[in-house]
Amino acid sequence: MHAPLAPHVHPSAAAPRAGPPELGEAWWPPAAYDRQALPVRMLVFGTGMLLRSLPLALLDAANAAGRAAGRAVLVQSTGRGVADALRAQDGLYTLVERGVEGGAPVERTRLVGAVAGAHVAERDWALVRQRAADPALRVIVSNVTEAGFRLLPADATARADDLAGRVPSGFVGKLAALLAARRDALGDAAPPLVVIPTELVDDNGGALRAMLAAVLRGWPEGPALAAWCARHVHVCASLVDRITTGAPPPEERAALARRLGYDDALLTVAESYALWAVEGDPALLRAALPIDDGARAVFAPSIARFRQRKLRLLNGAHTALAPLALRAGVETVHAAATDPVLGPFLARVLEALAPTTGLPLEEARAYAALVHDRFRNPALAHRWAVIAQQQTAKLRVRVVPALAPGAPPATGGGAVPPALALALAAYLVAARDGELPDDAEAGRAAAHWPAAGASADADA
Repeated sequence: MHAPLAPHVHPSAAAPRAGPPELGEAWWPPAAYDRQALPVRMLVFGTGMLLRSLPLALLDAANAAGRAAGRAVLVQSTGRGVADALRAQDGLYTLVERGVEGGAPVERTRLVGAVAGAHVAERDWALVRQRAADPALRVIVSNVTEAGFRLLPADATARADDLAGRVPSGFVGKLAALLAARRDALGDAAPPLVVIPTELVDDNGGALRAMLAAVLRGWPEGPALAAWCARHVHVCASLVDRITTGAPPPEERAALARRLGYDDALLTVAESYALWAVEGDPALLRAALPIDDGARAVFAPSIARFRQRKLRLLNGAHTALAPLALRAGVETVHAAATDPVLGPFLARVLEALAPTTGLPLEEARAYAALVHDRFRNPALAHRWAVIAQQQTAKLRVRVVPALAPGAPPATGGGAVPPALALALAAYLVAARDGELPDDAEAGRAAAHWPAAGASADADA
């Protein structure tokens, strides 16, 4: 049973306050979809900007398109600030999309209404359990960061903790305990439940399945619960591809509040490009989460091509360019992409990497052009000092495989393209000179310089 939609009262009729009025249900347009009539179909672990700018925004867009995709309830496991702010704003927040499309700047602003509520795990665990046991729930999404996406010793007692009224400690333990609670409540009458991790971990679905299996093996009822999960729970890998900028600075937030007419504590600013690719049976996914539009939300039996193009072209270009940008004193990606020297070099890096993706060249080049537009987005202050962290490990995964024997050739003759050779040389010099921030492995590259110098002297 859902509460009736609150009457729309324009904030100008409310009691006066200093500055713009606060965001709340009164701001939801009467002509928009009926939020209160939609069931809660999604439980989300996490409250960050990536979730608000991508999965929740896509859920909202599907509702606006008349697909009745449902609403979401969020669970905050660390702190309580975002959950409390969402409750204060009746689950509403503003999404601002800024970018460059076809060489021209774009900006779009909309109110997102797909959030039904938010819980603080430590305070509201009983309510979270109730959500998990609701047959209307069809999807669980996680974005607990790489630090939280791991097993903890306390996961071994998560079921006992849950049954005793204590909140399980780690994310995997919480998830396993909620699946057990759903099994207890619904048994084999439970409809299919899709679990979609969005953490930036390779094959995050496979990683989560392995962690859940490890937890259940240690529980007395684990084998029976694992068998139930095999029948009713589908863990699907996903890839998220959207850059968010963080909270706007105070002066920008004030300007947006004046323009919007209300004050939003959860202003969410992201680039205009967005992609959420989920791996699994498209029919199963569509039945649980009818948001796929073939462009921003994609369901496919394999998402390997989406992973490969992002890893090789977006992440690879970041990694290839970072040492040169730092040495040139250029602070942000936008500044480098629009620099008269580094900008053309970036184009050559992308052109060199495109044939190494293993994708059809036309598709790879189209995505490379999109990446170039995204890098030129003036609204994103993406700093090279952050991108260059752990540069050696990133280079090994993102760039070096493109040059390894057996990799698709970057040029007709198979030679290393000059742009990539220069990028690798810049990395070696930066490692030698201690210019790579927070890179635990840079010293290994630097250690080879004396031998390289002696070899050069011998050849002279």
